Amino acid sequence: MYKIYQVEYGDTIDIIASKTGTTRDNIKNINGFNSDGDLVVGSLIIVPKNENQVFQTYKVKRGDSIYSIARAYNVDPSTLLLLNGLNKDDMIYPEQEITIPKNGVVVYVTRQGDTINGIINNLGIDANTLNKENQRLFVLEDQLVVHKKEGNN
Repeated sequence: MYKIYQVEYGDTIDIIASKTGTTRDNIKNINGFNSDGDLVVGSLIIVPKNENQVFQTYKVKRGDSIYSIARAYNVDPSTLLLLNGLNKDDMIYPEQEITIPKNGVVVYVTRQGDTINGIINNLGIDANTLNKENQRLFVLEDQLVVHKKEGNN
């Protein structure tokens, strides 16, 4: 779900977000950046891969919480925190952009002791579908696994 991006001369977080189809806040959260000054030409950063196929951006509104957003989009709150590089005690703010799964996308974050068969059973899919939708799957703790249900784009 993520790929490595090498920072080029002239890059800013906004430019990289535009090039890779994600948001400024998403890149900052994933990489722990506070500002564009954290970018160094030639350095490698993490950016979401193919975000627009399975994720969308939600702009936080006054009064929102991770739990209210998770409930509204039928996503586990701990998964939403992991997707956005947040801890349970982190605050979210109005106008902040967070990543949420698109309608029809099931997101599962692996846990210690998970197996391929367990993930397949949890998602209700077969091994071929799991393999096709998740290019590399090692069943390590905290790995993101997605499944896009038929007929949902």
